[in-house]
Amino acid sequence: MNRRTPRGYGLWMGELPTGRQNDVCDVPGVMIGNVSIIRGEGALVPGRGPVRTGVTAIRPHSENLYGNPCWAGISVFNGFGKSVGVPFIQETGILNSPILLTNTLSVSAVAQGLLTYLLTENPEIGNDARTPNLVVMECDDSYLNDIRGQHVNPADAILALTRAKNEIVPQGNVGAGTGMSLFQLKGGIGSSSRLLRSRDKNYVLGMLALANFGLLKDLLINGVPIGQMLSVEAEGYCPGSLILIGMTNAPLSRWQLTRLAERAFLGVGRTGGLSRTGSGEFCIMVNNQGLNLQDKILDWDMDEFYQAAVEASAESIWNSLFLARTMEGRDKRIRYALPIEEVLQILNR
Repeated sequence: MNRRTPRGYGLWMGELPTGRQNDVCDVPGVMIGNVSIIRGEGALVPGRGPVRTGVTAIRPHSENLYGNPCWAGISVFNGFGKSVGVPFIQETGILNSPILLTNTLSVSAVAQGLLTYLLTENPEIGNDARTPNLVVMECDDSYLNDIRGQHVNPADAILALTRAKNEIVPQGNVGAGTGMSLFQLKGGIGSSSRLLRSRDKNYVLGMLALANFGLLKDLLINGVPIGQMLSVEAEGYCPGSLILIGMTNAPLSRWQLTRLAERAFLGVGRTGGLSRTGSGEFCIMVNNQGLNLQDKILDWDMDEFYQAAVEASAESIWNSLFLARTMEGRDKRIRYALPIEEVLQILNR
């Protein structure tokens, strides 16, 4: 157990058991890859830096996703976002592209890299086959990053895809989470998982969060308004937005996945998230077992899956906060790491 996670400190993170790693790669076949871009320091020079950004790639399985698509569901809790690929999933329930995460102004560059990757992998696209639905989702890292400089390029997206592996997921200041803020502290990538059992079969549900939202005064941990009690100063604005990506090997339909995505935002409420104006919250849930559903889960058996989505979403967000490190960005702006010892002292009181 990672000592720096809230669970590692003995905090309550829910009732359901976690997977071995307690991250989204506990779901068999799921692969995560990151490219982190950190350059320069000091005053902002648009186009030159400082740069604090990156790309995170999520592949539901190791096969060619265009040729072996998955069922997916999506929930847009607050549509203040600029993600690509949302309407197609809403209409068809099909995911036939990896999911990439980055900063708001790099969506087009990452989409171009993803397209190049898919065209190389699938020479039939655009000739004898339909075009894929590119899925690129974003948060705004402009508080620390020279976002106008658009320092992420298509090659970074391709590199993140080629780096994707089914292993322990790096969390905190990594990939798309490199320059992100959370409750006016340092945020980034977080992940968690839950084990489930339905009709004598075992399943895993894993969540990955790109967390970049909230004011310090909103922060809740174990129901305690920690943010209002910390001595750390809340500096600057928080640009807002949260992307949640859920994966499971359970044979869930597109409609069940959509309902699961909707429940994930109940987990956001556990952390103090309020979906303030200007904060875009999106969740995609994916069944990585392909389109041929066998041993279907009945709707009446979904309650434990809902609980898993709530618990894993909340823990993913808390993990991103606990595992992030203090970072100085443009114009010497600083996002401080969560003062864990002070948090523990408050909770013990």
